[in-house]
Amino acid sequence: MHDLLIAFFLGTIQGLTEFLPVSSSGHLAILQGFIGDRWLGDVLFNVSVHLGTTLAVIVFFYKDLLSLIRGILPGTYQRQQMLVIVCLMITTVITGTIGILFKDTFEAMFSLPKLAAGMLIITGFLTFFTDRIKKYEKAYGEIRIRDAVIIGLFQSLAIIPGISRSGSTIFAGVFCGMERTWAASYSFIAAIPAIIGAAVLEWGDTPQNLTASHIMGAATAFIVGLISLKFLVWTLKKHNFIIFSIYCWLAGLLYIALSL
Repeated sequence: MHDLLIAFFLGTIQGLTEFLPVSSSGHLAILQGFIGDRWLGDVLFNVSVHLGTTLAVIVFFYKDLLSLIRGILPGTYQRQQMLVIVCLMITTVITGTIGILFKDTFEAMFSLPKLAAGMLIITGFLTFFTDRIKKYEKAYGEIRIRDAVIIGLFQSLAIIPGISRSGSTIFAGVFCGMERTWAASYSFIAAIPAIIGAAVLEWGDTPQNLTASHIMGAATAFIVGLISLKFLVWTLKKHNFIIFSIYCWLAGLLYIALSL
């Protein structure tokens, strides 16, 4: 029962922070560091909760995903949708390549809560500047190959715990001139193959067996993730990213101060 409660708590944190630009991996690393080594080294648990939030993305953006699928089918083919899919593939390949090449280095970082706290402060600056870039030129569905490359590079940085994947990729999209909610949609859809690919690699490398705690964490992350996605879209429309910046700065500095 104790493990299930911790799994519920960590799954809630994952669901809240995966989509909000505050870094879910950073929070998991920091909190698992406080809770104990048993959770800090539970790679399969981290994989499970990430798969839970990935399912939340698929459910939340199912209309966009269906449009992409219809756009490449005979009879309903749309050149713009094909371009979006090509860009998604480019973003994924860049992230996957960097993730595989530096896999051991990135994995070692998850055992360094202080590093995650420092990266949270950097995430705060990314979200801070997202509100201050005034380049909203590209409407929904408009994207260039160059944009896909830039977003892919920023998504690669987000493998580091403490660097928010959503915060960094939305910043990259807005920097490239994409409208804010379109940048968010692209960011989360691009995350689906990246997270699933990383999960497959991690799952294959761990000798652990799936337990009730893993299932509890994944289910909780899925439900809470749907709620946080709705909140993120609302904040994007209201230009309220500064609240995430302040949170990241305070959380990072607080952990560093406590650890000293």
